Amino acid sequence: MKIVRFKKLKEGMVEFVLENKEEFIAHEDLILKYNLLRSKEIDAKQLEKIQQENEIYRLYTVALSYMKTKMRSKKEITTYLRQKQADSKKIAQVLEILNRQGYLNENIYAEAFVHDCMVLTMDGPNKIEADLRKNEIDNQVIEQALSVFDEEVEQEKIQNYIQKQLRMNKRKSSIALKQKLKSDLERLGYHAYLYQSEISKISVDDEVLYQVEYQKLYQKLSKKYQGKELEWRIKQKLYQKGFRQEE
Repeated sequence: MKIVRFKKLKEGMVEFVLENKEEFIAHEDLILKYNLLRSKEIDAKQLEKIQQENEIYRLYTVALSYMKTKMRSKKEITTYLRQKQADSKKIAQVLEILNRQGYLNENIYAEAFVHDCMVLTMDGPNKIEADLRKNEIDNQVIEQALSVFDEEVEQEKIQNYIQKQLRMNKRKSSIALKQKLKSDLERLGYHAYLYQSEISKISVDDEVLYQVEYQKLYQKLSKKYQGKELEWRIKQKLYQKGFRQEE
């Protein structure tokens, strides 16, 4: 069968058309492997082999598309291709191609991952480290990549987070606010000795907040309760909000 036309596509794929007008798509590596550019001829056996081998390259283009938005680890690509119903043998072949072409450099991946987390998220070093471990990145690679997230950077991010929360939670008592900050910063993966030190510096005027919250609760609960029960209900709600005693 004679090949009458080749057309270059994206991600290294090539479309070729036979003289009977049948169209096929194969990766350029296969075009070169079977010497199709020079001979411009193909028999049925070659075509069958190319179609079988091209499934690997189809999965390869799927993986490349998955990697367009950001770098991916071997673990992420493996999981993604399994979701596309690829078997382990084909996935291993795809990973080999990607590795050969320099797409699976663990050091570059970890550095990019840490950089993106530092710039685009509020994640702390402990959470970033845990996420990299989930992606099966080598411990030494993780340690090296995280070296840029030093104590000075971490403290600055903690301070920025606290300042933002102070602006957003002006009606919280000092106890409730500090509990929230401690929970948030622990969940985000910051070191306790750093965020506890910053939280201890926070000063909130609970007396003013107490009076404001008391009046709001009084207006609401006095429609339903009176006397001692009203006072008890108000104090119970205030306690739940972190106000431990009336100033």
